[in-house]
Amino acid sequence: MHAVVGPLLEKYKAAGEYHMKMPVIDTTYAPDGVGRYTHFENGISIYWSPSTGAHLVYGAIRGLWEQLGWEKSYLGYPTEDEAQAGNLRRSTFQHGNIDHDPSTGRTWDYRV
Repeated sequence: MHAVVGPLLEKYKAAGEYHMKMPVIDTTYAPDGVGRYTHFENGISIYWSPSTGAHLVYGAIRGLWEQLGWEKSYLGYPTEDEAQAGNLRRSTFQHGNIDHDPSTGRTWDYRV
């Protein structure tokens, strides 16, 4: 059993914890020393920082953000949950976005 605490617990409850399954780690301090995160069984993560709040990151977008270095990448922390953007799925971060095209499977990042 792993503990989900603080703002991450509130996000977990609001997102419908039964959809997210069980955490695979305790809520942990991020390597940058600023934020916290928790990963879940189904490949969903919640990341939180004092300036961005708690947000869900998952699927192909989560995979690319992980490859880039998570919150230590040029993108920083997520500022919104993943959402529909036209025909794409988009996660907005402090310094850019990651888009995923479900029809082609292509996922890419860019600065804003």
